[in-house]
Amino acid sequence: MPVSNSSPLIHLSRLGKLGYMTQAFSSVMIPPAVRAETITRGKSEGYGDALALERLEREGWLKTSKLSPESKRIAAELSDAVGAGEAEAIALALEKKERLFMDDLKGRRAAELYRIETTTTLGLILELFADRAITRIDYQKNVKNYGSQGWISGEIIQDFIERGKEFE
Repeated sequence: MPVSNSSPLIHLSRLGKLGYMTQAFSSVMIPPAVRAETITRGKSEGYGDALALERLEREGWLKTSKLSPESKRIAAELSDAVGAGEAEAIALALEKKERLFMDDLKGRRAAELYRIETTTTLGLILELFADRAITRIDYQKNVKNYGSQGWISGEIIQDFIERGKEFE
């Protein structure tokens, strides 16, 4: 069961792709800090994606997992370099020996130090396309929409559009 940081869940929700994620993955695990960022704070700030994530949590797809004492120690050490959500997500992925969904570059670099496999939001959208869960047109539209939000550079967007051609 993969572990996710906040941003892939938020971005996939806003792109309308969480339903596809529930088909591609039987469940996804998050640490308490990510739940606080995505659901608790999201609801208090009125974000619709927070309600969608809370629904997936009630349905059992999104699972909050407490950190072991060792993972808490690792997260505390990492919190000097990355945010609380990233630190806990890395520590949880390490503890569970699972893949990590994370967009933050500093966080991905920290995860690499622990040899944790990471996948970004765009990487997940590419996986959905490669698995034929979404069409080529939907893939290209979502990659461009993701880029239009200012979340990522035009060069990376173009790279993912090109990478998508491998699966046409």
